[in-house]
Amino acid sequence: MAGTWLSDRDNALRELEAKVESFTMKAVCQRSYVLVAELLHWLRSEVHRGQSTTQAGRLLMAAYGPDWPLRAPTEKLSDRDNCCLLVFTILLLLGKGDLVHLFQRVDILDKHLPINHQQLREKCRIARIPNADQLAAEFDKKQWPMSPAKFELHSGQIHHEHKILPICKKEEINKKGGTARVYQIEVKEEFVGKKLRQAVAFSRYNCGPSKKEHDWRYQFALKTFQNGSMSLYENEKEAFDALRNQNGIVRLLADYSHAEKMDMDLQVGPVPSGDQEESVTTNTFNLLLEFGEFDLDEYFAQRLPPVFQGETEDFWRALFDVADALERIHNLDLDTHGVVQQFDGWHADVKPDNILSVQGKFKLSDPGFAKFVRKTDNDPEAFLLGGTETYGAPERHPGRRGTMSAVLQTIDIWSLGCVFSIAATWVVFGYQGIKQFTRIRETAIEAIRVRQRGSRSNSNLSAGDYFHDGHSVLEAVTSWHRILRSSLRKTDSVTSNLLDLVDKKMLLGNAGARIKATDLVSELKRILDQSEAEPRVEMPVNIMEALLEADKDAVSSVSSTQGSNLGQPAAAGNDRKARKSRLLEQPLMKTAHRSEGLKSVLEYHHVQSMDSNMNRSGPTARAKANANPETPHNDSPLQGRPHSIPAPQASVRHIVSPSPSGESMNLTQLHQKAGRTPKVHPPQDLFQALEEIEKRDKHNILVDNGESMEPHWAWAKALLKVLVRKIAGQDENGLDLSFVFGAEKLENQKSNSRNWERAMERAKPWPGTRTNMKTPMGEIFSSFLKQVQQDTRHRPTKPVRKLTLIVLTDGIWAGMGNSQASVNEIIVKFVQQVKSVIGDLMDPPVSIEFIQFGNDQEATYRLRQLDSGMKWHGIPDVIDTEHASGDVNKMLLGSFVKEYDDDDDDDEDEDGPMQDPDTAPLEHTRSPVEMSSVNNSPASIARASTNRLEPRPQPPVFLSRRTG
Repeated sequence: MAGTWLSDRDNALRELEAKVESFTMKAVCQRSYVLVAELLHWLRSEVHRGQSTTQAGRLLMAAYGPDWPLRAPTEKLSDRDNCCLLVFTILLLLGKGDLVHLFQRVDILDKHLPINHQQLREKCRIARIPNADQLAAEFDKKQWPMSPAKFELHSGQIHHEHKILPICKKEEINKKGGTARVYQIEVKEEFVGKKLRQAVAFSRYNCGPSKKEHDWRYQFALKTFQNGSMSLYENEKEAFDALRNQNGIVRLLADYSHAEKMDMDLQVGPVPSGDQEESVTTNTFNLLLEFGEFDLDEYFAQRLPPVFQGETEDFWRALFDVADALERIHNLDLDTHGVVQQFDGWHADVKPDNILSVQGKFKLSDPGFAKFVRKTDNDPEAFLLGGTETYGAPERHPGRRGTMSAVLQTIDIWSLGCVFSIAATWVVFGYQGIKQFTRIRETAIEAIRVRQRGSRSNSNLSAGDYFHDGHSVLEAVTSWHRILRSSLRKTDSVTSNLLDLVDKKMLLGNAGARIKATDLVSELKRILDQSEAEPRVEMPVNIMEALLEADKDAVSSVSSTQGSNLGQPAAAGNDRKARKSRLLEQPLMKTAHRSEGLKSVLEYHHVQSMDSNMNRSGPTARAKANANPETPHNDSPLQGRPHSIPAPQASVRHIVSPSPSGESMNLTQLHQKAGRTPKVHPPQDLFQALEEIEKRDKHNILVDNGESMEPHWAWAKALLKVLVRKIAGQDENGLDLSFVFGAEKLENQKSNSRNWERAMERAKPWPGTRTNMKTPMGEIFSSFLKQVQQDTRHRPTKPVRKLTLIVLTDGIWAGMGNSQASVNEIIVKFVQQVKSVIGDLMDPPVSIEFIQFGNDQEATYRLRQLDSGMKWHGIPDVIDTEHASGDVNKMLLGSFVKEYDDDDDDDEDEDGPMQDPDTAPLEHTRSPVEMSSVNNSPASIARASTNRLEPRPQPPVFLSRRTG
């Protein structure tokens, strides 16, 4: 018996050592760390399927012998609050597994790792462990690989020199100089905190060939400052903190300092013996940032310039976002616990290197030289350090004689004008044109330097590349701009107007005469609006599809070495044929904004084709199926009707969702609850309906963009377009749009559908993103509650503002695990908090509408439970649910108009369990194409005001392909 136990013990320990080794990775600093989540999962797994003994239980028997359940029971070792599995593993590797019950008794637990050496020693002495000091020293070395750092959102951490940063890949992004080094890094998912995962959901990717769960990683940018750069680091961190909630600016995700000890003795496995290698400690200060795929310089080199009108507009629109970001820096409103403070700011280093492409959007980065002062009535001036000479304003040029002087905010306007000049060159002549423009400026500067030699000029230019002569813009620059205007494509109606703005209001030697950032944003918007009003040239669908396929096949980036030797003479032994082969085999490059623009037009084409087919075949079917053919049609904005959508000019994707069988579905063929009888709502005229919407002070639309929504995304975009059209004219405060994942959002938007389309395109679902609905809903609730509290303090006599939250989701909230009920809890808590502030919920100021996509039955049940469960918590029914293929009026009114919400209660009583969507008969409902018509003309309003809204006609039934 004893021999069997010893054999089992040795096998268990050998297997543990093998598993720990397989779960061990090398960080970029060459120190080892353990995939803790993988190890814990294995320890909790069954030794043999169907048996209750876990790997941890088997190891406990190996450590203690047959009496292990009495001294260290498995459930106590795995206790959620007092888990000791990692501590137990370390002790087993040290050959001291039978001491884990003593470690647990003195509170040496997994959650406390790593524990400092002094505390370890004291606790081991308290537990009366033999050779306590030696064991504490050995345990200390083993604990660090078992407790690597975890990156958390907005965390500021100081890491011990032994702390291992689990960065599994690190590459320097560029070597263009600067005050710090910037790297692209990758971190395994288990070492990225939940909030940080949500903030950068789109940087998640699977690096393994088999796409296993533990192969998921996140990409970040890491900016590292060495010793001696502490003040620069602090300045940049403070600037990022001030700009944290500003759109168009690269986000600071976390910061940390690390006394990084580069040694090889902190390894998992046998305790090393003999002399250890000398370690080197390096102090670094680090900023963890959003990762940008390209900076603007790289973007110009890696992309062909736009050709078609829509492509050109989309490029400039994206780049104009940088001007928006600059305006926010120049006029910064900082909200600190409800107290808003206003500051004047300078970025002080606007240049292509500091404009990054993040998820398809251009963002301003690197505020290392930024400065902020409290706003006054005067034009702000400040003394600034740093900056880049090429894009710097003439008043900042070091060759200018005289002492350093304070500068206006318009130094940033000059720099942005230089960026626009470079971008216009690329749009017209491509990347080679940028190189030629650089040579033109350098030549002009050298000519000025020749003339200045021996003269008593107030400025002495050094050799280099600038846009000015020390006082005003170079004549060579304005001449180049004239050449650009004369060389424009006929389809480009933006660039010429922009160059006029650059010449007349941005690149001016007189700093006070330059345009202010706020006015610049308005001017850029005017230029875009003017271009969008120009007529469009139609392109055949087959050509668009071919161009789209070519752009998909094009490489995302081109190696810097490719093509570098194409202009060189052929080497000996190489004939002309070989050289021609190299020339012709250059990779196809992507064209800026081509995929987005073509998808937009092609999707519109598909929608129009389907709508046309429906209109050709629909009237007869509708007439036969209509149960009440005499019901008059109503033109109310709340009663949708077929119409023609104007051709889109921005990106949209296909509105055809694939069916489970793989065949494409018609817009009308969306599954609804089988056998549901259409409801007849009480009469309500147009003004009564609009009044219900106008009572709501704020409409927030929250869109679930988790990966499970990907099959429904085209439908979600079309439905959102409908909802926006119906609400926008009635909500004077504008609508807010936000997403579960990513920072994309719109605030106080009116009826500009282009902004909504672009937001949906940029926030499309990404593989690996699993929805946790609690977090985004909590943020919306918190913001609204703060506003209500402020209102009750500052304007107690005014009515309480009202919020309607519309949530577009499939209800599959895979990121919540077993805590799905927490959505119910957060809603109940929020409504109770609102009640505690206003004291009465007779007319609830909050309503929530869940619009479900797809037919996941568990999700449907969950949403209905939310809808019907509020009364059990003693609060009004503020929740309603409706399927995405259902009644749009109910989507807008159901959460706060009782007659609509009562429909769901009736449905549950009448229909019983929901049928399988694959076997349920299909009902026809109006598609988003049909629903999106909004007739607000005076004549239609006058007609509607004389009639009550009639009961809705029964929708016609379209047979599925199966039933013929």
